[in-house]
Amino acid sequence: MTHTLTQVGKQWIARALSLCIVGPTCAMITGRVIGADGSHHTTFLTGSSIGSGALALVMVLGLSLTMGVVIGRVVDRREGLLNTAFVFGWVAWTLGRLGEIYRVTPESGTLIKMGIEGLMISVGMLIALVLMTNPPKGSNSGQHDEISRFDIGYLKNSLVKREGICSLIAAMIGGLIFALLFGQTDLPGQSVGVGVGAGIVAGTLGALVANTMRDAKSKDAPTPFAPIIIGMMLASVFAPMIGLLKPGADGLLGLVVRGDLPGYLIVSPIAWVMGALLGVPIGHSWVEHSVHQANASQPATT
Repeated sequence: MTHTLTQVGKQWIARALSLCIVGPTCAMITGRVIGADGSHHTTFLTGSSIGSGALALVMVLGLSLTMGVVIGRVVDRREGLLNTAFVFGWVAWTLGRLGEIYRVTPESGTLIKMGIEGLMISVGMLIALVLMTNPPKGSNSGQHDEISRFDIGYLKNSLVKREGICSLIAAMIGGLIFALLFGQTDLPGQSVGVGVGAGIVAGTLGALVANTMRDAKSKDAPTPFAPIIIGMMLASVFAPMIGLLKPGADGLLGLVVRGDLPGYLIVSPIAWVMGALLGVPIGHSWVEHSVHQANASQPATT
């Protein structure tokens, strides 16, 4: 009982830290990044100064990921993911409207910078996820959770399997399709909301694919969500690259004016990664719970 109360207390302290201190601090740093037109509608690398934007990105990643690693080690990994997502949500809300970025700088370089930004955030997050995992601790500090493991050996083992690769691809495609269908405007709330929704779809679809491709011997083993999270984070890189082909840089301005931007271009790079951290575990857990229930009831029906 005492251990449960202590764990709950740690969780609430972690959430207060991320929502009330680290999140607003990172949002304040982000707010100092100025767009090409002098507004605050920008991402880190598409502003008036790529140097100051890159510095702000490094500062935000340093603060948020350090916090996530500490929480992941002291509380548990899932809590580390959740609180990092909270901070990224603050940042994504602060970045402003992506449509305004395309209106002011509708060049191919803008989309390329956004792809690079997504890659930088994803790599930083992947390093943090690896650092959150400490297998020698065993069941201490939540390290018994096989599903959320991100240590190098476990990660390699997950990614070389057929179901791991396919779940990664399914997660990325599922997230992009959800954004295309449900991203209607470039408002910051849409960017955040579509990112989370895409993450839930990615988690659900990725887990379904992984479980479908399993052999009978491993049907009761937990499905790691590392490949699925990586697939969703890769959407932050591929979405701008798809934008280079459709609509193409020469068609961006016209779509902005008509309000017809495709949904995958209204989600900021950090909102994609936030969606991976917050949405994937939700969708993944739905599938895992359903599969567990089905496997548990199977002997009684045969």
